[in-house]
Amino acid sequence: MEHLTVVVPCKNEASNLERTIDSIEAMLPELDVEVDVLMVDDGSTDGTSEVMQRLCAERPWCRMLVHETNRGLGRTVLGSYHHIPEDHWVTVLPGDNELVFASIRNLLALRHDHDLVLGYLQNPVIRTAVRRVASGLFSSVVRFVYGFPYRYLNGMKLYRAWIFKDLEVISTGHAFNAELLAKAILRNPDLRVAEAPFVARGRATGQTKAFRPKSVLIALRDVFWGYRSVCAYREKVIRESAAEAPRSAAPRPMRGAGELGVVRPVRAASQSKP
Repeated sequence: MEHLTVVVPCKNEASNLERTIDSIEAMLPELDVEVDVLMVDDGSTDGTSEVMQRLCAERPWCRMLVHETNRGLGRTVLGSYHHIPEDHWVTVLPGDNELVFASIRNLLALRHDHDLVLGYLQNPVIRTAVRRVASGLFSSVVRFVYGFPYRYLNGMKLYRAWIFKDLEVISTGHAFNAELLAKAILRNPDLRVAEAPFVARGRATGQTKAFRPKSVLIALRDVFWGYRSVCAYREKVIRESAAEAPRSAAPRPMRGAGELGVVRPVRAASQSKP
């Protein structure tokens, strides 16, 4: 049976975390994959790690990591891949319990023909007008800068662990998703990408930190910083690709005379497309 690891990043989510884990547990009988949960405490100061310890003791399919200092969402998620087998499917479910985990069924339904499934929000009205405007502005900037055709990058996702493993990202917060996806596609241009809807419920307690004015400005700044890093990575990929080209693809001298012969191009094997 295939395996799904649910990464649950948290910062000061002691009041929401158990409900998040409960939502995962409720779905276990309905999924055709084995599920384990990796909770990551990213420098919380409200007792989140104590809640994690109790949940791990009560539910053997849960485990945890603790960062003594805050590393940010991007580095927290990337660091978790070192603790997940490469052939596992992975999804990220923030510990604020805002995303409806049952939506994972929509993404899992597409996994057999795709390597990566990006979720788009099915019920945007659940969010305030201010948040929708900020999110729309951010998504438009990302699509313009990176040329992505995808509707949404910062929602629920499903992917194989190897897709993003060992990639370095300089962006922080939600901007890291665009940089990470761009580098993954540069490294594996034949990635099969699909999109599927997911549902959000809104936060039951506390306030989101992602769409404060300062956070939005930082995210927009990080989009451009991340794109500069992607440009450098693209040049690296091009150089490495050229260096690894087989010698048979280069013109060879004809026998006898010192003239260059004509080399017939070798067609690459056809790749499956999404």
